[in-house]
Amino acid sequence: MQPQLFRIDDRLIHGQVVVGWARNLKSNRIILCDDDVACNDWERELYLSCVVQTVETLVMNTEETSRYLADESHDVRKTIVLVKSPDVVEELIGFGYTPVSVNLGGIHFADNRKEFLPYLFLNDDEIKCLRSLESRGVEIYCQDVPTSKKYNLTEILLL
Repeated sequence: MQPQLFRIDDRLIHGQVVVGWARNLKSNRIILCDDDVACNDWERELYLSCVVQTVETLVMNTEETSRYLADESHDVRKTIVLVKSPDVVEELIGFGYTPVSVNLGGIHFADNRKEFLPYLFLNDDEIKCLRSLESRGVEIYCQDVPTSKKYNLTEILLL
């Protein structure tokens, strides 16, 4: 069973996720997968405060998230999973969980990153990681909000 949305977004939980995606998809759960946030009470509470109470929100480290998603007893069909970067997806695979598809929703400007879309800037290591994920059969697509155009990663990298 796969989550309804598995998203890479360096901002993790924010308005586009809560209002745009969760409301549009009628999600009942958000899983924030981040090792640093999982062990920082202040950050955890900050992210949790951004989500309406009707949407269960779990903050877990990478290993916990992998175990949770791989466990078929959890119904994740109405779940959004959020990670900060492509390498977290690689870590999840290392722990035993492989997503079927990954939404690139927001990786923003930083040194050594090239712009591919207004919300998508990637460096060489991130591109290599994303290509590795694709070679493992993971579909990678770019879409910032549900109403915007959906791009296949390969067509974006050719721009």
